[in-house]
Amino acid sequence: MKQFFYILTAVLGIAYTSQAQFPGGMGGGGGMGRGGDRNGPGMGQQQQQGIPDLPKGNGRISGIIVDSVSNKPVEYATVAIFDIKTGKPIDGTVTDLKGAFLLKSVPDGDFKFVVSFIGYKNFEIAKLTIGKGNKEKNLGNVSLPPDVRTLAEVTVTGEKALIEDKVDRLVYNAERDLANSGGDAGDVLRKVPLLSVDLDGNVSMRGSQNIRVLINGKPSTIVANSVADALKMIPSDQIKTVEVITSPSAKYDAEGSAGIINIITKKNNLQGITGSIDIAGGNRASNLFGNVNLRTKKLGVSVNAGGRMMYPPTGGYIDITRLLSTGQSLRTRQENNGQQLGGFGNVQLSLDYTFNPKNSLTYSIRNSRRAFNLENNQQSYSFINGGIGVATFGNKIDTKNIGNNLDMNLDYTRKFDKEGKEFSVLAQFSENRGDNSYTRDQYQGASVGEISYRENNPNKSLTQEKTVQIDYQDPLTSHVQIETGAKMILRHIESDYRFNYDSSATGNYKANPLRTNVFSYDQNVYSAYMSFLFQTKNKWGFKPGVRYEYTEIGAKYQDAPPVNLPNFGTIVPSLTVSKSLKGGKTIRVSYNRRIQRPSIQFLNPNVSQSDPFNVSFGNPNLKPEYTNNFEINLSTFFKTTTLNFSTYARMTDGSIETVRYRGGQDLFNQLTKAQGVSTGSVVINNNTLLTTFQNIGSNRAYGVNIFAMVKPITGLTINGNVDVRYIMLNSPSLGISNQNWTFNLFGQIQYQLGKNWSAQMFGYGRAREIQLQGTQGGFMGYSFNILKEFKKQQASLGFGAENFLQNAFKQRTNLSSNTPGNVFTQEQVNYMYNRGFRITFRKRFGKMTFDGNFFQRKKSVNNDDTKQGGDNTNDGGGQAGGGGGRRN
Repeated sequence: MKQFFYILTAVLGIAYTSQAQFPGGMGGGGGMGRGGDRNGPGMGQQQQQGIPDLPKGNGRISGIIVDSVSNKPVEYATVAIFDIKTGKPIDGTVTDLKGAFLLKSVPDGDFKFVVSFIGYKNFEIAKLTIGKGNKEKNLGNVSLPPDVRTLAEVTVTGEKALIEDKVDRLVYNAERDLANSGGDAGDVLRKVPLLSVDLDGNVSMRGSQNIRVLINGKPSTIVANSVADALKMIPSDQIKTVEVITSPSAKYDAEGSAGIINIITKKNNLQGITGSIDIAGGNRASNLFGNVNLRTKKLGVSVNAGGRMMYPPTGGYIDITRLLSTGQSLRTRQENNGQQLGGFGNVQLSLDYTFNPKNSLTYSIRNSRRAFNLENNQQSYSFINGGIGVATFGNKIDTKNIGNNLDMNLDYTRKFDKEGKEFSVLAQFSENRGDNSYTRDQYQGASVGEISYRENNPNKSLTQEKTVQIDYQDPLTSHVQIETGAKMILRHIESDYRFNYDSSATGNYKANPLRTNVFSYDQNVYSAYMSFLFQTKNKWGFKPGVRYEYTEIGAKYQDAPPVNLPNFGTIVPSLTVSKSLKGGKTIRVSYNRRIQRPSIQFLNPNVSQSDPFNVSFGNPNLKPEYTNNFEINLSTFFKTTTLNFSTYARMTDGSIETVRYRGGQDLFNQLTKAQGVSTGSVVINNNTLLTTFQNIGSNRAYGVNIFAMVKPITGLTINGNVDVRYIMLNSPSLGISNQNWTFNLFGQIQYQLGKNWSAQMFGYGRAREIQLQGTQGGFMGYSFNILKEFKKQQASLGFGAENFLQNAFKQRTNLSSNTPGNVFTQEQVNYMYNRGFRITFRKRFGKMTFDGNFFQRKKSVNNDDTKQGGDNTNDGGGQAGGGGGRRN
């Protein structure tokens, strides 16, 4: 009788799901909740129609079924309850695409709870009581253990989820990739479709660095100050998944012209005391990370701490040729070599408390610190009209980058009787204190010992964000859901920069008050949004939305006139239309409008002159840029192959771009005056490269992306991604334009060698990038990794080798300008010493159980609203996102 009931439940549930549920998980993507039985007739009711004699009541039993090995949802698992006395079936259902289930109308009594699915052992609760004062049972995450007789098949099934194409995002499950051990987040992001990470750690999506990077669903000022630094601070072993959202809905902040990247770190949702420790040592970097988790029915406490050290060498040269007003050709060559030493660390405390199945509260506090030092030696040579080079002078430069970041979050969530209806209030305080400084010793000719001049430039910074956010979602019917909310972000930024010099090289520094100032920048953003999700029975889905953001801006110098920056309002619409086709295909068409506000990295007026031939400064007068994104996406699968095709257009007006000038004192004074930069008595050499940022005009990108994953034989997975795009940059005001093709790609092979042995090979590359005034050189990389697991996967030992066939790569950047008065060419070559070897070790400990109702998904603050340099998240029902992005 029980077997017959299981089969009947599965057949009826799958039939109902195939007719009534939008394909591809639209409910999850749009925040439709997690229950398989929503408002209106559900799976449980369908089954009751097939078995009319079942008793009814007003009790409810819910939860999520997950694979105990991969922690992924188990779709279409059978859930049933039986009368303990008679053994007769009382009710049942099957899980939806997110592994969720809901049994409604459960009568009072004592029941046996059973979960079953092919390839897994049954999960049972011997006695489950529904009665007065105890009408609802939320079982949280119920872990279904694989059947040992089919363990190999279960492992293959888990590997299929290495890359998931969901309705509004692409998900890379980093924890399934054995090579993600001993590195940092930048190493992980290199393997994510649509993304590219250069050799300095800067991230771009489809060629654009105008992105918002979210970490654990929460914003962080450490990311706002430097994405590259933030990625180095996250050990790759701690990353669970990476989500790429190319068409964010109105629920997200309007920032991030190209899209949003959400990095989700691992979090233990099981009860009991558990933990792990990860150790990695290598010739380029080393990691140490640990965590301890305590889970009870209502309370969860988690402590995570770790650190990373990096020590790669650097080198390269810059070759500059400039046409002087006299008609002569001046060529300058500067050779560099140095050593980097960086340390990163963080500690986080998280508390979760569930008062009852409808009310929960979370609190977290995280402190992250960084200390990075670069010692660089430079030697400069001059050539007149192609003559013999003369050693002019050299520099010994010591650059420091120190930071201290604090994030605090307090979130409250209220659920209702209607499945998917939810209200939340989220609050956050985030602060980053930084100290970026350099000391330069200059000597004449080619002798390091003859110091003729010294200077240093301390630049302390402060970034503070205070955020309050309210969200509400309500499934009005089984096919319609509304999402609405409001948000306030109060942001304050300061840059305190000073300049000291020693013209006699005796060690007695003097302050230069003309090059000392404090620049403060206040930005308050008030926003509100509303979006709808419509699903039809013939497998169409529509998600229109609109967001309005009003921005107040104030900027001033301590010892200079205020900067006049107007306030402005922005309407940001979005629309996604999707359709399920025959043969497992899904097509999606999306449009959204985005805004990119300049961050402190683009606004900072401090003149950085650590290299006298490369001077950079920000532009406090920058305006936001606006982008319209269009995308068509087609995903399909057949047998053991998954394919995803997308074509896109990104059209930006008022684009914020890096602009370079080659000139001396007069040109520098002209630029800084026009941009409102207070410079004091900065002295500029005659052949200096001046780098700043301007709203140049238009930036257009048209591209095609193809991702494929195939499993030709058991244990072998092959996947790859290629992104080809045509870039068009045009600045009428500067009289400059540039356009050309570019691409980036990667490929990966992973093979299960035998019991507890795995191996992987990975390679990636990027063609030269198109810039307004030239190109930035391409690069490539490759790696080999092998992993051995012990004691039922409670420990592992791995070995990895990166770029082991050569000691260094050359990355070449070419710049040129034919603008009258700014005629020059430049070639820059950087040597990237990234040949590395490492050994990794992981140890897990603790015991887990599955009782109680602790496991509830939480929301979180998501500040994705400025152009920049945790808990699980998805756009509907999961936790929200936050973080920061950056472009050089």
